[in-house]
This record gives sequence, structure tokens and C-alpha cells, in this order.
Amino acid sequence: HRLSHIERSGERFEGVSGELKTLVPKKAMDELKSLLDSTDAEVIELAKDESTLFFRIGQRLLTSRQLTGQFPNYEAVLPKDNNKSITLHCEELSQAISRVAQFADERSRAVRIRLEKGELKLSASSTETGESEDSLEIDYNGETLTIGFNAQYILDFLKAAGSGDVKLELKDPQSAGQLRPAESEDYKYRYIVMPMRI
Repeated sequence: HRLSHIERSGERFEGVSGELKTLVPKKAMDELKSLLDSTDAEVIELAKDESTLFFRIGQRLLTSRQLTGQFPNYEAVLPKDNNKSITLHCEELSQAISRVAQFADERSRAVRIRLEKGELKLSASSTETGESEDSLEIDYNGETLTIGFNAQYILDFLKAAGSGDVKLELKDPQSAGQLRPAESEDYKYRYIVMPMRI
């Protein structure tokens, strides 16, 4: 399981007083991204009625049904005390995970991450392909910690984060890990990944 959470504060929205909550289908978000990528418009207009969402981008209008129901209480899974933090270069970590993940079990895609003093060790194995290990130098002096994650989930975050440095924040092998860009942007991006038994 994983959760991507973006928060932007200080933003004022015309016509919105208080809080506006709505559930948007993934397909509508994909279409919205596609529209944004194909235009230089910087403003998205949003309107809704009881069942439909309306997005205006420039001269284009996208309509989508509004999902019903209650969104899960995601705030309950946001890590609050992940005290083991390391900073890694996004591209280096992505390349190392990609190399190691080639030997991961096809179904689980599990990669073992081991934090040690000055080193991050990545490993994966399966009965069909064998095993692989890679390591990266890191600035870390805490206690040793071994945790497993789905390699594809980590790679998805690294792709979205782009270039630069990222922070990996952990607590223990049973608690969710948190990844985020190291440089603070004008928004707060957090990516939460649940660990796997390894």
C-alpha cells in the first residue's frame, strides 16, 4: 500500500470559503494532467453540482462524475515520528533500485533496504533469478535497520520527484516509510509506503 499526499498552504481560491472536499476519479485526474500538459494555461477553474465535476482549462472543459462515499482517514497513516532520516540523490537511488529489482520476486517486487553507518544496502532475491545487492554511501550514524518495500512503489515516487535530493525517513521495520523531496518547495509533498515482510 502507498499514499501520495500534497499540501499547499497560503493559497487563496476565488469563491471558496472554508474547506472544499471532493472525491475525483483517477481517470479524471489522468485526463486533467493530459490537458495541462498540452496547454500553457496556468489556471484551472473548478465547479461542481451534486454528482458532476467541471474543470475548465483555457477553452477546454472536462466533466467527470463525482465519486460518492467517504475518503479513508489518511491522516491516521501519516508518519509522525520517523526518526531515522537519510538524504539521497534521486537518480542514484533510482538506478540502484532498478538494478537490484531485476532480481526481485516477480509477484511481490520486494527489495530489502538496510541502513548502516555510512551505507545504504539494497538487495533482492528470488528462486528463479538469484540475488542481487547494491550499496550507496550515505550520511547516517544511527542504529542498523532493515526494512522491505515494493521496488515499483519507490521507483514511482522517484520518477514523480524528478531530479535533486530526496529524504527517506524511517522508524522501524513494521512502520510506514516516508519519502519526500529534500528541498522544500512551495508545497509539501509526502509519499508514504507501507513496508513488506521480507
